[in-house]
Amino acid sequence: MRLRKLNFVVHRDLGYLCIGLTLIYAISGIAVNHKSHGFNPSYTIERSSATVSPIGKDVQPDMAYVQQVLTELNETAQFKNVASLGPDEIRLFIDGSTIDVNMVTGMVVMEKISRKPVLYAVNMLHLNRYKKAWTWVADIYAVSLILLALTGLFMIRGKAKVRGIMLTTAGFLVPLVFLFILM
Repeated sequence: MRLRKLNFVVHRDLGYLCIGLTLIYAISGIAVNHKSHGFNPSYTIERSSATVSPIGKDVQPDMAYVQQVLTELNETAQFKNVASLGPDEIRLFIDGSTIDVNMVTGMVVMEKISRKPVLYAVNMLHLNRYKKAWTWVADIYAVSLILLALTGLFMIRGKAKVRGIMLTTAGFLVPLVFLFILM
């Protein structure tokens, strides 16, 4: 097999193999890039408020009061723990939620956290939260992208090669200019 044909076959077949992973990393990358703009790429957080019966100032809450709060809120999720946020405020941790209770006023702020089904999964892969075997998959994918880039350099002949060289140079310059500006 001629070298040019081998280059084409490697580039084509690696390209097909990489499509799924490229889409996963690209979608996740866009989502994670906008995390600082108040967007949580993996979870939906719903906030709501309510009121429950207060127990008064300087009264220590007990498990009976915690159970009373959960009952008044019609909360059926599994209770996990309770923590003091201050002399008049406690936080209840239940499965998938937190409930902040002001024991003097009875004001409650609830946060329910749920996974965004698709984005949570692709972000866990992109950020390599699974480690072990996924690290190998990610490394093989990275090497495949290197091979795709290198075989792509030798795909075009003739006048189009000049344009390819210019675009390749621009591809190197973009991150270098950003690094130069940021440093």
